[in-house]
Amino acid sequence: MKHWKAVIAACLIGFAMNASFADGIKLGAPDGWQLWGPLGDKYEMGIDPAESTPDHPALIIASKNTPTNETVTLMQQVNATEWEGGMIEFSMMAKAVGAEKNRVWLRHLKGRNPVTGEKRSVPELMLNSRSIPDGKGWERITIISYLPKDSGDEDRHFDIGISLASKGKIWVRDIKLERKPFVPISNPVELPAFRMGLPTQPARNLNFNG
Repeated sequence: MKHWKAVIAACLIGFAMNASFADGIKLGAPDGWQLWGPLGDKYEMGIDPAESTPDHPALIIASKNTPTNETVTLMQQVNATEWEGGMIEFSMMAKAVGAEKNRVWLRHLKGRNPVTGEKRSVPELMLNSRSIPDGKGWERITIISYLPKDSGDEDRHFDIGISLASKGKIWVRDIKLERKPFVPISNPVELPAFRMGLPTQPARNLNFNG
């Protein structure tokens, strides 16, 4: 597996070579990424030199003047072979201005029952995501997900992506994708057994008043 720095660097080099705000925003997905949604119609994308650093070009995704709630997504699929059995940490520096609906996300399929090892007839979709806080400037956004071993399944992969579904602008730079060791809980909390047949009530006293 290529080291994540090499993979991400290649993508960002593609950004820098293909886009310049001085010449207008270069439309289309940068090298190594896939584009989904109405880019060019509702949104535009490119490298913003004012928000870039010498080592980390900053990608901007911005809505055009026409109001929209359609989603534009930049994503890629990563081969999961060398990530199984560990924690995936997907992070980036990001900021948003006037972007009410945006997400940074990581997803994968869980094809087997972790207890029995049997293959599920319908794989379970595992999705972890976060929003880029609006108007707070640059900050590190981090998503962590455990990728269980699903030996025997072909074409195992996970997806990483950035989405905008409203007016506004988002910027991302310095993307990192790292494999962290999985550390099981050594002393899990024992929960009470799930009980059926008892009378139910609306939720109450959630503020501990008396």
